[in-house]
Amino acid sequence: MDRSILLPALALLLSIPLSACSTAFEDTLIDGGPEYSQFASQQATLRSRAKAAFRQNDFAGAERTFRAALAKDPLDPEAWLGFAAASDRLGRFDAADRAYAQVIAIAGRRGEVVNNMGWSQWYRGNRDAAKLLFAEALTLAPGNPVIVANASAQKAGIPTQS
Repeated sequence: MDRSILLPALALLLSIPLSACSTAFEDTLIDGGPEYSQFASQQATLRSRAKAAFRQNDFAGAERTFRAALAKDPLDPEAWLGFAAASDRLGRFDAADRAYAQVIAIAGRRGEVVNNMGWSQWYRGNRDAAKLLFAEALTLAPGNPVIVANASAQKAGIPTQS
C-alpha cells in the first residue's frame, strides 16, 4: 500500500476513539448534569451547617464541618473563609493564616477576606495591624455594612462583628 494513503488512514483510525470519548465527562458534570447539581447541593448544605455552628459559638463544630466541605471541594473559597474564621476563634492562627492564603489564591483579595484577616489580627492582640486591615477592607468593599461598621467601630477600640 502507498505510504501517502497509509499515514492519513492510520491517523483517521486513531482519532475516532478519542473523539467519541472526549465529551462524556463534560456532559454529565461540567454542563450542570444531575451529578453536579447533587454535589453543589451537598456542598451548600455543609456550608450552611458550618455557619449555623459558628453562629452558635460552636467553633470546633464549625471548623470540622468546614473541613468536611473542603475535603469535598478544596477550591471552595466560602468554605476556606469559614474555616479560617473558625480557626481564628479556636486560636489556631497558623491554620487560619494558611486558609486566608487559600481564599486569596482562589478568589482574590476581597473586602470580606481582608475584614476577617483584620479580626484574626484583633484576636491575636495586634490592634494596629487589625486597624490597617479593616481600613483596607473598607477600601475594597465600601458598601458592605459589616465592613463599614467594623471600620467605624475600630476607632472606638472594638470592632462590632465578623
